[in-house]
Amino acid sequence: MTGLVVSNFTAKKSRNLNEKVVERMDPGRDDFVFEIGFGRGDAMKMCYDRVKDGRGMVFGVERSGYMNEKATKRFVLEIAETDKIRIDSAVDLRNLPYPTDLFNHVFHVDLFYFLQNDALIDINRELLRVLKPGGILTCGMEFRRLKTLTDHGILEETQWDPLRYLWTLEQAEFSDVQINYHNDPKMGDYQLITARKSADPLDGQDPEELMKELEMDMKKERLAIAMMSDKKDTGGDFP
Repeated sequence: MTGLVVSNFTAKKSRNLNEKVVERMDPGRDDFVFEIGFGRGDAMKMCYDRVKDGRGMVFGVERSGYMNEKATKRFVLEIAETDKIRIDSAVDLRNLPYPTDLFNHVFHVDLFYFLQNDALIDINRELLRVLKPGGILTCGMEFRRLKTLTDHGILEETQWDPLRYLWTLEQAEFSDVQINYHNDPKMGDYQLITARKSADPLDGQDPEELMKELEMDMKKERLAIAMMSDKKDTGGDFP
């Protein structure tokens, strides 16, 4: 219920923040972009305007059936005529209906505060899975607006603690996890969290674990060579 109340409250007040998030992502005309919790669809429209003349697409999932219906009606022509916007239902964000390495960009605004704390790491692992190598996750926040929700008893401050979310991104094995603070004359202070899916499969792995894996591979290789040598010495045939 809290999520629905805040969805209605923030949908009207987050357009400027959505603009900043889309500007930060700067999706190209051929990019695949995915928004979690799209609200009224303002950011999806901004992304659509950037990909409509290329090969890109905009995807979105929304837990609120009301917002899902509103966005579907808003984009009924784009969905029917261009196939550039796709709206899906995702009851569990730990099991998204998309293949691995699909999206160049994944983003959300006013979302993670309403997700179960013990599910955040698994959710972020799923977001990592659907991102392409080198793809970026972006999260937009406005501390001032969130503080207002806390003052009204709608949110606990611990729910929107950015350090908690940064930690879950690191635990999910995102790279370059960071938060940047910005100021805009029109909207005031806002914050952007970004994280990257490594393009290097070895990036971020523990060097000691890598050495253990290497030693194990070398042992397996030596064992295979020894077994082949024994077969040759005994005149055995390969099956």
